[in-house]
Amino acid sequence: MSNENENNADGDLKNALFSLYSHKESNIAFAVFVTLVLLFGALQSLDWKENYYQQAVDAKTADDWRVMFDITTSSQEQTEVWQDEETKIIEFDMNDFGIPEGDYVGAIYVSITPKDSDASAVDPLVQCDAISSDIEKNDFTAQWDHDANNLSGQDSSCETIEMYLQVYPGYSGGEQTSDAPNEYQALMPWTLAGWGDGTLAIKVELDVNSVDQLGPVSQDQDEEITVVVNVETFTATVEMIG
Repeated sequence: MSNENENNADGDLKNALFSLYSHKESNIAFAVFVTLVLLFGALQSLDWKENYYQQAVDAKTADDWRVMFDITTSSQEQTEVWQDEETKIIEFDMNDFGIPEGDYVGAIYVSITPKDSDASAVDPLVQCDAISSDIEKNDFTAQWDHDANNLSGQDSSCETIEMYLQVYPGYSGGEQTSDAPNEYQALMPWTLAGWGDGTLAIKVELDVNSVDQLGPVSQDQDEEITVVVNVETFTATVEMIG
């Protein structure tokens, strides 16, 4: 009985297929369907080759670009008198520097200069005071851990102390190159907002030196010190190399 049912099922399937392919209209419809499927697949393949594939090739074989910086320096200075063993923190708000609109803060240079910086260190009447200074790490947005930073200084020979803080990531002030696929992407790393925001704090400490043997003329108890902050800002442009 089972074999008879299977034979009947096979016969019904053969009859159905024969009936399907024996009709001209069915054959045409099926052929059109297959043609459309193949055509759609070919179009999709062509679109991928012309667009996504080309984008991948462009990204892999990116053009070389020269990145150049138009640099502007804005300055602020503050002069005060320090007493012996006195420590002061001088603050500079970035909003007070008049940074040009559209510029980005690249780096900050700080100089600490005593009043006697132009005196001779061999002059017995001039006793250079010991000065130490630090750029205080706070919420000012900068590259605080950058290797090129020089955040501290000290001097006891009437010389100017120089310090440096990297602000914008990757900035050096000199020309750089980029292998971006287009001008827009070559400029993208140099248009990041938010760097150089806040208040820069400079700590300065004075230790007065004097020679008792020279009498009252050498009994210096204070020092006039000038703190200068130069903020280096930039705008970037690019041009294709070659």
